[in-house]
Amino acid sequence: MVTIKVLIPNSGMDRATLAARESMLSRAVSKDARIFADCIPCGPDAIESNTDEVLAGPELIKMAIRAQQEGYDAVVIYCFSDLAIDAVRENVHIPVIGPGEESVGLAGKLTNRFSVITTTAANVSRTCRRLMRNPICLEKMADVVALDIPVLALRQDADATKSYLETRVREQIENRRVDGIILGCLGMAEYGDEIEQKYGIRIIDPSRVAVSQAEIYARNHMTHSRVAYPLYRKGKQYGLFD
Repeated sequence: MVTIKVLIPNSGMDRATLAARESMLSRAVSKDARIFADCIPCGPDAIESNTDEVLAGPELIKMAIRAQQEGYDAVVIYCFSDLAIDAVRENVHIPVIGPGEESVGLAGKLTNRFSVITTTAANVSRTCRRLMRNPICLEKMADVVALDIPVLALRQDADATKSYLETRVREQIENRRVDGIILGCLGMAEYGDEIEQKYGIRIIDPSRVAVSQAEIYARNHMTHSRVAYPLYRKGKQYGLFD
């Protein structure tokens, strides 16, 4: 059995909400893989800025270290921004999966031209700056556009979010000639299924990609190199673990 710890960098999520995430994500892995989700105990309630990323980062590192100590086989940073992923890898030896990183890699294989749909206009520049450091995005990414729906509102009215999402997808197909879309926030998880069938393009859902890749990495004992990510040796000194 493979156990995967999903680390959500949003504080204040109740157990019922986390259980719903676990159930949803379990559909993307095999029957003998187990998903366990938890959110940061303090910090931002959503990741919508560089400041949010920095504030949530230390808690993610602590949670990843704890997950490794508890015997989990892999961890997923449950955010398209892949925040603190390099720092987390410096502190654990189990696979650390970033949904953004994995989804862009998949888009490079499955599409000729793709766009990313994020939450609000304020997130567009931050997302663009990060993605344009990736050569796949330099070659194939057509645009980053916003739904104009904040993170915390994405799942309050699923039908409304899906309607806005379909409008953005249709615009990208017509105006940018894309054959692929990446959902640029994991709060949109599973919202692209019907749209993909309707328009015949590939919609990449980072939530599914991340947990399924985590299972593959864990089963095949694939993890980051200590040459690439040297072990951080001051964690106890700075309170990352006891």
